[in-house]
Amino acid sequence: MGKVSIIIPVYNVEHYITQCLQSVLGQSYSDIEVILVDDCSPDRSIEVALDFISSHPRKDVVRILHQERNQGQSYARNTGIKAATGDYVYFLDSDDYIAPDTIALLVDAMEHNDIDLAISGFDVVGDNRFPRFRLPFGSILKGDEIINSLYREEWHVMPWNKLLRLDFIKKNNLYFESGIIHEDDLWTFILATKIRSMMAIEGATYFYVVHDEATTGRVTMRHFNCRIKVIELIAQYLTANPELQTTAVLSLFERFKMLYMRNIHNKMHNSQCDRKLYDVIRNNRIVRGDIKLYPTEHFLSLGYKLPRRLGYWHYLGTIMAIYKMMMLKLKLGIA
Repeated sequence: MGKVSIIIPVYNVEHYITQCLQSVLGQSYSDIEVILVDDCSPDRSIEVALDFISSHPRKDVVRILHQERNQGQSYARNTGIKAATGDYVYFLDSDDYIAPDTIALLVDAMEHNDIDLAISGFDVVGDNRFPRFRLPFGSILKGDEIINSLYREEWHVMPWNKLLRLDFIKKNNLYFESGIIHEDDLWTFILATKIRSMMAIEGATYFYVVHDEATTGRVTMRHFNCRIKVIELIAQYLTANPELQTTAVLSLFERFKMLYMRNIHNKMHNSQCDRKLYDVIRNNRIVRGDIKLYPTEHFLSLGYKLPRRLGYWHYLGTIMAIYKMMMLKLKLGIA
């Protein structure tokens, strides 16, 4: 059994950090190191953490790294990766917590199944509208099965609750893009194209806490601009790696774009933003005449051949029609 580095960025979580640390230091798995990365939190998060750690029997497994200035969650996670000495890396947000056997179960899955990624379900505390984990437990996915499961949103893009080998992260340069939000989308998209195999263990081992301080659901111009950046970075990644330009991968890319447009249209209510985003979506398409996308994405991509104005209305109209059909199915209880 290998050592696990649990990386926890810390920022503005003074009301939640104790519960997080209780769950981590209460793990049944013994060989862990806990890396707290203080991202210059303006509240008492680090003081509260130190108060709790100082009297805990496992205090020696905890290290606190201090950033010189606030640089965001991506940079903090990268700092944790570079400082990690474990065989495995596990990401945990500092306002969430995990079940006592989480690390033990994930390590067991990694070491008995020769997989690159172990993942499990999660429960949401404080909001029942959050998307649920739908990946079949116990199944080992490989190749396009991994891409297609992410396409169907069966597992989440957030990096938490995923166990990876540290050498795999470093070998594949799986660091987080700093300076942006929605870096999770970019990181998980690339991750899905890198891993050979993955497995979901049974049960919910992670508890995602929704609270007033969380930014989930809010869409600002920064969110908008960072979504544009993610689209551009994924396009650059796929252009630089033409071997990845398969039906499954390109359809997943188009699905990400579609979800971005739906989110921006529904939450920003700004036609100028809609049009700008469409231009970015259209300009960052990967053209492969020998590859046909999945039906929905293929129909959406037909609009790229239309004049830009008509293409925009084709794209937005199709997305909103799909969204309304989805909401109707939910209302009627149709799976």
